[in-house]
Amino acid sequence: MEQAMTEARPVVLITGASGGVGKAVAAEMAAHGFDAALLYRSNAGAVEEAAEKVRAAGGKATVIQADLTDPVAVEKAVADTVAHFGQIDVLAHCAGAYTAWKPIRSLTAAEWSGFLDADLTGFFHVLAACVRHMHERKKGVIVAVSSIAAQACQPRGGQAAAAKSGLDALVRVVAKEEGRHGIRANAVSIGLTATEMGADAERAWGEEATKRLLVGAPLGRMGEPEEIARVVRFLASDEASYVTGKVLQVDGGQMIAG
Repeated sequence: MEQAMTEARPVVLITGASGGVGKAVAAEMAAHGFDAALLYRSNAGAVEEAAEKVRAAGGKATVIQADLTDPVAVEKAVADTVAHFGQIDVLAHCAGAYTAWKPIRSLTAAEWSGFLDADLTGFFHVLAACVRHMHERKKGVIVAVSSIAAQACQPRGGQAAAAKSGLDALVRVVAKEEGRHGIRANAVSIGLTATEMGADAERAWGEEATKRLLVGAPLGRMGEPEEIARVVRFLASDEASYVTGKVLQVDGGQMIAG
């Protein structure tokens, strides 16, 4: 889905575009011929950095503020993107919520429901809105950034384990439902990555525990947002035209470290 393969530049809608992975995805997609709609919730300064990366790579960028927990706001953001660019070719879902890092017995009902609303239901809102548009066009790609938290099920990680398991499942369901309608859907399941969210996890685990995790992993280090972005771009491209319904771990081997 590179620019050379179509007359017009394809369009990617990126959620969480103000975060480390979101900004890297914006730059990577723009470098490979995409225009971008950049959704963010509150960090206007950071999302403008992403917009500048897109423009520096020769792409067009529009910035849209929307809270993914608000289905009306999400529907409007998707409609505004279509009105601005004419279509959405790829949804790159990079948004996520910060976990409370508490054991299940200590989580409040508000902490549980608030996290699931932001991290899982928010994904459903943007996924459903984009799939409706793509279904009408009979083409489109979903790439959602997930987490190995869904498989690791680590202590104090119940919120993320549940939400990301749900995200992975939704991706697979859409792949089954919409494949015959020209839509592919995949997830990129990331490990500890050098972002603000990664730093938050490191603070919660402690320096020594984080070091043990990384030293024990085959590649022995955190991932970089750009490394995640390259995989997102690959899955969005025609190079991955026969890949759908997959949850691809991009974690430097953290999950096989034991």
